[in-house]
Amino acid sequence: MKEKFECTLPRARWLCAGIALICTVAFKGAIACSFGGLEHEVQVAPASTRLGSEQVVSLTNWFIEQKDTSRATHGIYRADIFAFAIKGDADSSRKAHLRLAEIAGLLKTLSDGTSFEVETHVDELEDPSTRHLERLDRLQATVQPACAKTRSCCKWIEGPAASPKQQ
Repeated sequence: MKEKFECTLPRARWLCAGIALICTVAFKGAIACSFGGLEHEVQVAPASTRLGSEQVVSLTNWFIEQKDTSRATHGIYRADIFAFAIKGDADSSRKAHLRLAEIAGLLKTLSDGTSFEVETHVDELEDPSTRHLERLDRLQATVQPACAKTRSCCKWIEGPAASPKQQ
């Protein structure tokens, strides 16, 4: 049975669209599936290209937890690390690349020789007079879950098969 929602007030259309979406999801019995903790922020001292001991411990603990194959994500297959640099500024670009190499090296060491991809990315800020220069000292590490590569994430909600916890 399909219901049609009509909204007569222009400003209320987004609300009606939201209600229609919620009703559709509720009637189909869909269950949300998401994974937390796939991102980790790394704060580096402004003048440094090396990670401090606290950051090494924090990044190590996060990565070891994410690569655990007994998790619903079945471990990880790839990491992406992002840093910022000021466009045209050789020093900030050099610093960003050295920081990325430091993190990538740590993650590769922690992967225990398993097949694992690490990609690094430097996003260049166009305006060197930006007021948010502290962004240059914050790097973002993200991991892609192994189930995303095999397209097996949340398979248990798609059919009558038992959930991974029940198997």
